[in-house]
Amino acid sequence: MLDVFGTIGSVVVVLLLIVLATLAIAVVALVALAVMAGSMTNWRRLWRRLTGRQARLTLKLSGSAVPERRRAELSEGTPRLRRRFLLGGD
Repeated sequence: MLDVFGTIGSVVVVLLLIVLATLAIAVVALVALAVMAGSMTNWRRLWRRLTGRQARLTLKLSGSAVPERRRAELSEGTPRLRRRFLLGGD
């Protein structure tokens, strides 16, 4: 009878160790996935959305005094390329 209880106890301990190892692996995988997802999140935009704040207005400069590249950077657009082929010496 004591041998049966010893065998049952050993099986229970082995099953408990297997369950704990599986849980530990699952927790490590979950933390790794959370870190990867957190690194791809735009936290500023998410914080504004959660707190109910409106996004700031983007500054868009216009006019001939502002260089095209700077104007495009501020308005989040792609700058146009201006190519001048001076063929006639003009």
